[in-house]
Amino acid sequence: MKPNYPLIFGSFAFAASLLVTTSAQARPFGGEFGGGRGDMPNGTTDRSGSYYSLHHGSGTYNSSVTRDPGSISGNTTWTNKNGGQGDHTFDNSYTKTGTGTATGTHEASTTYANGKTSSSQGSWVKTAPGDSTYTGTHTGTNGDVTDVDRTTTTSDGVRTVDTTYDNTTTDKTTTVDKTISTNANGSKQVDTTKTLPDDKTVTSDQTYTKTSDGYDKTGTVTGPNGKTSTDNKDVTFTKDANGDITRTATGSVTGPNGGTKLIGNTETWAKTYTPNPAPATPSPMD
Repeated sequence: MKPNYPLIFGSFAFAASLLVTTSAQARPFGGEFGGGRGDMPNGTTDRSGSYYSLHHGSGTYNSSVTRDPGSISGNTTWTNKNGGQGDHTFDNSYTKTGTGTATGTHEASTTYANGKTSSSQGSWVKTAPGDSTYTGTHTGTNGDVTDVDRTTTTSDGVRTVDTTYDNTTTDKTTTVDKTISTNANGSKQVDTTKTLPDDKTVTSDQTYTKTSDGYDKTGTVTGPNGKTSTDNKDVTFTKDANGDITRTATGSVTGPNGGTKLIGNTETWAKTYTPNPAPATPSPMD
């Protein structure tokens, strides 16, 4: 059982979770634009660790993310089980323009373990709390350039994200429309519809429920042929005596014909934080 649309919508992660690699070439840590700084303090957060995927191998990585007034930037390097190395950098800037409004820019580039590269750049406008637009381009590993237009709106606690991907090389357009709602108990419902260039659709309905040590995800994905797969995943976070954090994900995907494929990955990392500006070192005379 291997549908050609495996969980392409099921990756809405709770804030604080570190992205685990999903392929031998993928980067294990993300730095995407649009997530905002939230209430994170200025300074640099360094992480180093290892990852393992049930189907896509293992490796190690190091990442550094720096938050300054008006910007957030970072770099991640990783080495997969075969010794292949990859690198991802991003640089996002923003300027407040009023109460609840802002503008910003985004740049990112990735070099994969196979030597191929991808990049993205664009601009972002926050028009109101919870509402924003993003316009940019993405250059894929095959050289195709895709124009990206994204609109995010929030109303009555429901966030709607509508994105259009226009491949200027193939002249094909794909749209992805997503709604995210948060219940009173903290669970999230993420419903997504992807419309392909041939007007066929793929839909995903995923529910994320908080647990005492992480979250559970259950849902369905219906492919362009109308057949439906079900999926489930349990994600836990643990911290050892040294402060190292381990994220463990286990689950399965059951295809339309009843075949089940187990999924799972783990990631362990150590984290250090350096405030900016760093605290002054006390003088011996103090």
